[in-house]
Amino acid sequence: MANQPIRADSDRTNRSMHAAMVLILLNLLLLVAKTIVGWRYNSLAILSDAGNSLTDVVTSIIILVAVRESAKPADREHPFGHTRIEAMAAFTVAVLTCMLATEVAREAVVRVYEGSMPQFGWVPVMMLVAVIAVKGAIWRVAGGMGRQGSAALKAAAVDARMDVVISLMALGSLAGESLKLDWLDGAASLLIAAWIAWTGYQLGAENVERLIGHLPDRDTLQGISDRLIAMRNAGRIIDFHELRIQYIGSEIHLAVHVTVDGHLDVLHGHAIDEAIQNALQEVSGVTFVAVHIEPG
Repeated sequence: MANQPIRADSDRTNRSMHAAMVLILLNLLLLVAKTIVGWRYNSLAILSDAGNSLTDVVTSIIILVAVRESAKPADREHPFGHTRIEAMAAFTVAVLTCMLATEVAREAVVRVYEGSMPQFGWVPVMMLVAVIAVKGAIWRVAGGMGRQGSAALKAAAVDARMDVVISLMALGSLAGESLKLDWLDGAASLLIAAWIAWTGYQLGAENVERLIGHLPDRDTLQGISDRLIAMRNAGRIIDFHELRIQYIGSEIHLAVHVTVDGHLDVLHGHAIDEAIQNALQEVSGVTFVAVHIEPG
């Protein structure tokens, strides 16, 4: 049995940490702006959005710590590295998101019952448009980095997408003032709460699966299988079996048994082992490959 050592991707880690620090700054600015405007114009939808920004600040700090800690190389106590930390951080973001949804829903029910109406103004409209633009950019950038393997930044992208929807709903609630619909602000806040809860649930479910060793997506599985089949077709191996693949945090680890010509010497067997590991680690996300060679 052979394997490759776990190494941290320093370039990806540095980019992710810089992104997390930018997220902290942006979310702090948005928190202050939403709180002031929501209080000034008596808009629960905007204040709910401000509460979401407070959660964003906390989660951005969690993401920063998670990215830094998950980049640590394997050690004696953690022989497979620390990548589960990112999935744990993303799950924490999901829990905080669901807690926020509960609070927003509670306040929304009170607002619907009381019939309190927000004050219309161009300041909140312009602020919400700016929030949509900023969060849309974060959604795009963090989403791209999340697809490169960072569960924490993928969580940030999901959160940014949620913020875009929340701000759109908050914009709709401001129409209640001109339409004389005193229930619209509370109703929009209920929709915001439902969206927040659903997004939190999806994020939490995905990262629980990663923590317990779920299979990667179909394209990744196919890429791994294709490379082993190519080696079989090229005559490097006779066949393969007992292929086991799982997520370990944000990384993919796998083990496979291969049969080779039983007359090969140790040197050639080792070369085949290395070739298999190198081929499989070309698949995005695969960082650890254990190969068991059997005589055919």
